[in-house]
Amino acid sequence: MDMDIHTLDQILLQQNGRIIHQVWFGTIPNRFSARKTYKKLKRYRESWKIKNPTWFHIEWNKKICFDFMKTFYNEHLSMFSKYKFEIQRCDSIRYFILHRYGGIYADMDYYCCKPFDTVFEEYKKKLYLVETPNSVNEMISNSLMFSSPNHPFWKNVFLELQLNQNSARLYSKHLHVMCSVGPLFLNRVFAKYKYKYNLGSFPKEKFQPYDIHQSKISLDDTDAYAIHVSQGAWHSRDTRIINIIRSEWYIFLFIFFILAIPFFVYRKKKQK
Repeated sequence: MDMDIHTLDQILLQQNGRIIHQVWFGTIPNRFSARKTYKKLKRYRESWKIKNPTWFHIEWNKKICFDFMKTFYNEHLSMFSKYKFEIQRCDSIRYFILHRYGGIYADMDYYCCKPFDTVFEEYKKKLYLVETPNSVNEMISNSLMFSSPNHPFWKNVFLELQLNQNSARLYSKHLHVMCSVGPLFLNRVFAKYKYKYNLGSFPKEKFQPYDIHQSKISLDDTDAYAIHVSQGAWHSRDTRIINIIRSEWYIFLFIFFILAIPFFVYRKKKQK
């Protein structure tokens, strides 16, 4: 985007929250792979423009994100600049963008099935985060979000970001990202302020019907408003290991019991 931040800011403020935001730094995991992935995701990216022609659509690149933080959230710029992983900046920037301008944030691998004007005929709260199908308990994700401009929830998120920027250093990359800026972080803050700010969640059945382990995904699902295809361009080896454990937990539990039986038998004999 070849536009200075002040001009862009004025354009976005004039949209009164009717903006679809997407973020693409083009550097994850590297520039070559990012270019290939960007082309592959064209159908999903374009679906938001096609289904929502009256909404302003913007793709935030790395340069404009740094300009934005420096200009409007300079007090958080040091934290933003010092993040260990690029994906942490991609995750955190979306919270600041939604605070200032409001609108819809959607990951590049999200497909829009229906116009979101019809969504807001039913969902009328000032802020929604999407439920994730990847957990037994109710959890939310930062892959699809809606907010009115200047919603007070985000100020609490910024404070928690500052407090948690170094809290997950001993974790693997995946857990470090998830706990410092990603869904695990946001889920905790969401739960903390859910009732205070009357926060809403888009139900997974309508907005994220497929979990990360389903290989067959139908983009023609007439019951869904949006579908996340979960490309996960930033995922590393530890992510794949964690996802395998999560999807095949019953096998690992069975193996654990098989390996544990000799120990308990030995312990029982020793007690006799």
